[in-house]
Amino acid sequence: MKRPILTAALSSLLLVLSTGTALAQLRPDPGDLLWSQEIGGQIWAPLTYHDGVLYFGTDDSRFYAFDIETREVVWRFKTGGMIRSGAEVVDEHVVFASDDGYLYSLDLDSGKEFWRFDLGSAGFERVLPATDPPYSYDYRHSSPMNRGGVIYVGSASGVLYAIYNDTGLEFWRFATDGPIRSTPVADGGNIVFGSRDGHVYSVDAMQGTLFWRFDTGGLVQGAAAIGAGKVFAGSRSASVFALDAGTGDQQWQHVNEDGSWVESAPVFDGGVLYIGSSDALSLYALDADSGSTIWEFRTGGWSWSDPVLADDVVYIGGLSASPYYFEGVELRPGFFAVDQETGTGLWEFTPERIEGYLTGGVFSTPAIVGGVVYVAGIDGRLYALKQ
Repeated sequence: MKRPILTAALSSLLLVLSTGTALAQLRPDPGDLLWSQEIGGQIWAPLTYHDGVLYFGTDDSRFYAFDIETREVVWRFKTGGMIRSGAEVVDEHVVFASDDGYLYSLDLDSGKEFWRFDLGSAGFERVLPATDPPYSYDYRHSSPMNRGGVIYVGSASGVLYAIYNDTGLEFWRFATDGPIRSTPVADGGNIVFGSRDGHVYSVDAMQGTLFWRFDTGGLVQGAAAIGAGKVFAGSRSASVFALDAGTGDQQWQHVNEDGSWVESAPVFDGGVLYIGSSDALSLYALDADSGSTIWEFRTGGWSWSDPVLADDVVYIGGLSASPYYFEGVELRPGFFAVDQETGTGLWEFTPERIEGYLTGGVFSTPAIVGGVVYVAGIDGRLYALKQ
């Protein structure tokens, strides 16, 4: 009587294997692909999670609300330019910027426009990665940051704006001498951000007046990090700087000896700074007190993206391009999970390749929810990976 039961169990197992259903789907290991969904345009914008929905923009000028349970687009909103800004969820609205020159506030549930604000940057042309010079790549967009009902966001016009979230009206503006692609961060009563004029700025959050500024000697693309009384920022001077948060005075400078840009925004945690690189093709952990290297993990691709920390793991993407201007080096696209303490690679995932100078990889900041890492590739797909 037991024999048919055993046979049925074996038959079921063979059916699972023969139909191509991976055992990883039954009991997945970290890094295993759970599902993927094609969206459309390239996804460079960070993923923002709120209440079961991912919010993000794409290069096809659309902003999406994507339900992670049903794996369906809840709504989409069309703008007049590519969207590489991240989104901020505030008071039942989601706020983001587009290359059409506007900052938008949309209803979370319906995607209907609440207000839009003119950032004065509609005529600005990007310099996207290409085989020929100039190599002043401009692929980021400042993301909005909410603080006390005020939205702070940088513009390609060189202005940092403070905008009332409830009305979309301007509170104040602060002008720099270069496009602002750096996302502002709050430091007490000040707003800290970088500009492509080479400076890091600290501005009073209520008055919009200059507190201090520091010259890094190169374009500043990524956001700053705040920790231990310091402001940390990377620069195309191939350096990471630690500045006194109160005065802007330099505390230390970490120089990439190979001349690699520092495009990535640093993340501060437990006295350590985690930050990506450009031509160094690596993720670094730096001592926040001295700037010395604790460990280096080689991604093999342009790690322009911002690291994310979760449960003692550092996550970061890498981009590939071909031909690379260093002979004998082939860039590797991917998404990487790295042990936070040791810098040991735990797993990696490679999205689909694409046609063009950039051949694939991940720039978008992932969202990590309920044991799943949601990753967006420049191949225009969303990927759900086991954390």
